[in-house]
Formats: sequence, structure tokens, C-alpha cells
Amino acid sequence: MPVSLKRFAAYAVVLAGFLSLAYGLTTLLAVLNFFNLESAPAAEVLSLLKSRGGTVQTALISALIGYLLAVPMMLIITQAAFSDQAGRGMKRHVAFGLVWASLPLRPLWWGAYLTLIPVLLAAHAPGADATMGTATFASYRMIGAVLNTATEDVAVNILGGTWFVLVGLVISRTRNLPRPLGWIGVVIGILYLVSSGELLGFGFGNGGEIIPLIAGVAGPFWLGAAGFFAVRKVF
Repeated sequence: MPVSLKRFAAYAVVLAGFLSLAYGLTTLLAVLNFFNLESAPAAEVLSLLKSRGGTVQTALISALIGYLLAVPMMLIITQAAFSDQAGRGMKRHVAFGLVWASLPLRPLWWGAYLTLIPVLLAAHAPGADATMGTATFASYRMIGAVLNTATEDVAVNILGGTWFVLVGLVISRTRNLPRPLGWIGVVIGILYLVSSGELLGFGFGNGGEIIPLIAGVAGPFWLGAAGFFAVRKVF
């Protein structure tokens, strides 16, 4: 494949990944307030799904695509960050390993909700058995909570946050990519890691809601900016 075509394809992946993440997460966070429904009563959850179900599904699909496209974006950035270092360097292998390790976990939460929401609505349709509806909602909540830990806490916050810190430090110490991007990446990585501190028993009060929000918004923008610089460096 010609270099120019490879560069075009890489730019397309970065742009598509950024737009998918930005639209999906912004819609779910700011427009629908979807993530705060994890502990809401069944009636409130069902009200949103019935009134804005199409928007919810579209945002979930967009975020799922963005989470998957984040993998090639992160691989390109890693390649650019370590471009002038020995190919066998341990940090380089760890950085690539963190990205690949997160891949199987990234689609779980989004895919589960895309599957569960139609089932949940069908179980609460007019004439449906009330007991079945209650059981379905309990399953919906339990599966969502378990897979949220796998996708958000492990894949994004822990594996992704560690990657942000590692690659950000490398960028900040080299001239492969703009150094300010490196330090910003380190800060975002720390925010991601802190976001999952509750898994270790740490509580952050109001920061427990604000910190993940900052990381979730800043992360996609950083990936988009660093990705465009990285494409020019790698291809």
C-alpha cells in the first residue's frame, strides 16, 4: 500500500475514533445523563429508554465503535512515541501490551447494554408479566454493574490509565511528539487511575463523580490530538 494511502487510512481511523467517542460519550454523559441511571429506580430508567430509546442506542453504538477504534489510535501513538528507541525496549513492549490487553474487555459493557435494553423494554411492555419484568430489571442492573467493572474500571481506567502515564512520560522526554501533550497525557492517565480507586477501597467524595467525568472527556480529545501528530510521524 502506498505511503500516502496508509497515511490517509490512519488519519481516517483517528478522526472516526475521536468523533465516535466524542459523540457517544458526550450524548450519554451530558445529554441523557445515562450513567447516573445505574442506581436509579426502574421507572426512571424505563421512562428514559421509552422516550429516547433511539438516541440511547445510537450513542451506545457510537461509543462502542469509538472504544474499539481507540485501540489502533493508541497503537499509532505508541509507535510514534517510541519511534527513536530500541525496538526491544521493555517500556515499549509494556505500552503495546497494555493496549492489546484492554481490547477484549472494551466492548463488553456497551455490547451488553445494546443487547439488554430491548429485552428490558419487552419485559415491561403492556401485558407482560410483572414478576418477569422485575427479574429482568434486576438482571439488567447486575450484568451492567459487573461488566462496567471489566470495561470501565479495568480496560479504560487501569490498563488505559497506565498506558497514558507511560506513553505520556516518554513523549514528555523526547521530541517525537509535542512535549506538552506528554504532560497532559500523564495528568489524564492519573485521573483515569484515580477514577478506579474505589476498587481498592479509596473514596473521593464529590470528586468520585467529577474526576471520571474530566478523564472521560479529556481522554478522547487527547487521543485525537496526539493521534494526528502520531500519524504524521509514523506514516
